[in-house]
Amino acid sequence: MIYAALSSSAFIGDDVKKVLDTAVELGTQGIEWTDDGFVRPGDLPCARETMIETLRAGLCTVSYATLFRVGSHDRAAFGDVLATARELNSPLVRAWSAPRGACPDADAAAFVDEARRLGDETGKFGITICVGVSPDSVLASYSAAASMLSAADHPFVKIAWEPGHSPRFDAVMDSFSSLTGRIGLCVVKGEDLDGGSEDRSEEWLQYLDAYDEQGGSPDMARQVVLRSRPDGDSGRLASAVASIREWSVTLRRYHRRRVF
Repeated sequence: MIYAALSSSAFIGDDVKKVLDTAVELGTQGIEWTDDGFVRPGDLPCARETMIETLRAGLCTVSYATLFRVGSHDRAAFGDVLATARELNSPLVRAWSAPRGACPDADAAAFVDEARRLGDETGKFGITICVGVSPDSVLASYSAAASMLSAADHPFVKIAWEPGHSPRFDAVMDSFSSLTGRIGLCVVKGEDLDGGSEDRSEEWLQYLDAYDEQGGSPDMARQVVLRSRPDGDSGRLASAVASIREWSVTLRRYHRRRVF
């Protein structure tokens, strides 16, 4: 089942209460807490208090987003990230890969080895590490990500997928196909969904159908995290949440599954 979640990255400069109040107002069920302005890696008292406040608001933590780079930052730093994710009761850690170097083959091999090791660490606690794709990193494209995650072949190492890397429908669907079973999180900007004056409902129904159908139980929660407020406009954010909810229900009806 597809659910909308809200990232605190959309609220840099605000406080935890503002994030939680907005999430409740919008009707989302989950929060992605970030290390940028909210919960720094290793600050366990802050993480514990944030987790408690999240639960009191009737919400859950769906991801802990960090600036940690797999293969670049040291292992002690990841220990702080993992400990913080555990205090937040987060099932996912969102991270990045190391910057691209001069030797792509060596970079890829190093990423695969380190991703496996980190997956072993997070897997002990049932936490999945989801790595983002960025043009300046080892995971510079979804085709590269598909190749490296296939080589790593680790159940607790997945991709944090974003649509912005290609505006073309066919290219986006190809990225889903190449990463079937390896997408742990979908991360979007509010403006990704509405397309301005263009109705993108049909496109997004197909994207989310591919996301929902990539393997595992059809009743498993799959999160779409909204990471920005278009022009600081919570109204457009509310529209994005409503669209995700509507598309999720449509897909459930289409597949004749139970709606929880």
